[in-house]
Amino acid sequence: MVVDSIKYPIFVPTGPNSLTILSKISDNHHIKSLNSASLIDLSNDLRQFITQSVLTSGGHFSSNLGVIELTVALHHTLDFPNDGIVWDVGHQSYPHKVLSGRGDLLHTIRSFQGLSGFPKRDESPFDIFGTGHSSTAISAAMGMAAAAKIKSNTHDISANINEPTFVAVVGDGALTAGLSYEALNNLFKSDLNVMIVLNDNHMGIDPNTGALNTRLQTAPEKVKAWFEWFGLNYQGPIDGHNMNELLPAIQRCYNQTGPRLLHIKTIKGKGYPPAEKEQTKWHSASKYVKIEQPSQSNVKWQDVYGDMLLSLAQSNSKIVGITPAMPSSCGMIKAMNAFPDRFFDVGIAEQHALTFAAGMATQDTIPIVNIYSSFLQRGYDQWIHDIALQNLPVILCIDRAGLVGEDGPTHHGAFDIAFLRCIPQTILCAPRNARELYASLWLGTQNVGPIAIRYPKGTLIDNQWEPAMDRTLAIETLSPQWLKSDGRANVLLITTGHATNLAIQANSILLDNHNSGTKNSVDAVTKLSPKIQSSNYHHLHIPLLQWADDNLDFQSLSAAITPKTTQNYEYIITVEDGCVQSGWGEGLQQSIAKSIEQRHNYQTNQPAIPQFQHLGIPHNFIEHGNNEEDLYHRCGYAPEDIAEAIITALAKHSLTAVPRE
Repeated sequence: MVVDSIKYPIFVPTGPNSLTILSKISDNHHIKSLNSASLIDLSNDLRQFITQSVLTSGGHFSSNLGVIELTVALHHTLDFPNDGIVWDVGHQSYPHKVLSGRGDLLHTIRSFQGLSGFPKRDESPFDIFGTGHSSTAISAAMGMAAAAKIKSNTHDISANINEPTFVAVVGDGALTAGLSYEALNNLFKSDLNVMIVLNDNHMGIDPNTGALNTRLQTAPEKVKAWFEWFGLNYQGPIDGHNMNELLPAIQRCYNQTGPRLLHIKTIKGKGYPPAEKEQTKWHSASKYVKIEQPSQSNVKWQDVYGDMLLSLAQSNSKIVGITPAMPSSCGMIKAMNAFPDRFFDVGIAEQHALTFAAGMATQDTIPIVNIYSSFLQRGYDQWIHDIALQNLPVILCIDRAGLVGEDGPTHHGAFDIAFLRCIPQTILCAPRNARELYASLWLGTQNVGPIAIRYPKGTLIDNQWEPAMDRTLAIETLSPQWLKSDGRANVLLITTGHATNLAIQANSILLDNHNSGTKNSVDAVTKLSPKIQSSNYHHLHIPLLQWADDNLDFQSLSAAITPKTTQNYEYIITVEDGCVQSGWGEGLQQSIAKSIEQRHNYQTNQPAIPQFQHLGIPHNFIEHGNNEEDLYHRCGYAPEDIAEAIITALAKHSLTAVPRE
């Protein structure tokens, strides 16, 4: 969604309780004309509007309520579009979106083809830099300021325009990550026109950790000296909710030049008592939904994982846990509370988390690291250099693998299979249910080397598991499973992880001979007889995508996908909840083709290599939206899409294949 114009109606209120100041704002120049009292009223209106909108439509909540006054003061002070704001992380940008002409669209936030939940350059000219991941703001603002200075020196900037000021709003855990300090180190002794606003609210999603956060709370007098040591003109701390104190401080800081920092104190969830009291819980809010009878089966992957982790930690004192600022959302919080000396929140520091784990693994412990798939990208070198290269037994639990829905392209876990499957000495698991998840975790505790386990966001379809496990049962649980092998077939469906659950739904569509009430119809299903629907393709689920033969005795795994098996099919469809390009399906195709050629010694009369079709995330960045309703269909691997692929394949190939051996 794109908002083209700089001049706009900010908000078009309806009903008898229209917001008095917010409803009258016509453009950003109008905000600049308001006095301090009116800015306070505008802040109150904005807080009320965002509270009502987010609780109705869903989205990030408490972080936005904490920056209302800051956003109003910045929009009153800055000279848009000459100046600009970079919102670190970006989940606190809703007030900025409202004040830059998108208030009437806020109800669409994070919905398909609606506003993004983060700043986005192609959404509005006020969003000068897209964010979503932490700690990029200072570096980006520095780059903008350096480019502006180069333009100024070459007379590309008109003489009647002041040198732009680029504001980096950091906080919400951003100063627990190394990138921020790399930028501060580079900013030292520069003359770049960068204004840093430190939004000190003690929180990321969970409470902040580390030395700086401790100093901010216990020794504020040392904070000034610390930032000045970096060459910053430090000012503060200021009450970030007192407009009469905040506005003059921002104006003074804005009118200065060179690197400077304004330290403000805010409360995450300000103005909404439940959010102020439970800031982690209210980090993000769902739509109001009336639940008549809560379902006992509506259990999330990370909750089941958290129970498993606690169980393993209770039975094995060598197990330790590490998470980069995600103990609650990753499910580690139960084990962390039970064993505070063995579980570590290292802040937003994926690189450190992985090398920290590598060091622990050398000392006869079993480190388990929790990281979101999209955040794992920041720790790629550490996994290769510090863990895989040394074959250290680190268990990497990759949460939010695959499409994550409303958070969009900055958070989709699209690439982990592709960038992990090429690394030697890395075992890669993609469970489809709780039993496979636990078997994968248990396997990792058996000193098998580096192991990565990926699982999606959302609820588990099958959440039953038992803590009893041994090597035989683990191998059996993680071995390839023929979910459909009846009759003869020329078409083979191979799936892994959560994609297997989507494929099972596709099979139900084919068996039921109708759409089952889902969004997209599959008209071609009605052209197939029930006999053909139930017997003309086979389905193989593979939980273990990659393993090291010298570590594991998994003959049954390789036997399931040997050329002798796959050459019985003319057409193979693979489905994965990850990127198709360089993904698991493409790798499987290469492996099968090479094996067939080698098995028959590259003879001219060797069996034909099966044709392949790969379903998964296509080679582009996928927008935000609801997974089930929007994104799976957009990517082409919703259950209906899988069913159509099967139908198309059946139509092209004969029904007289040799039975599977």
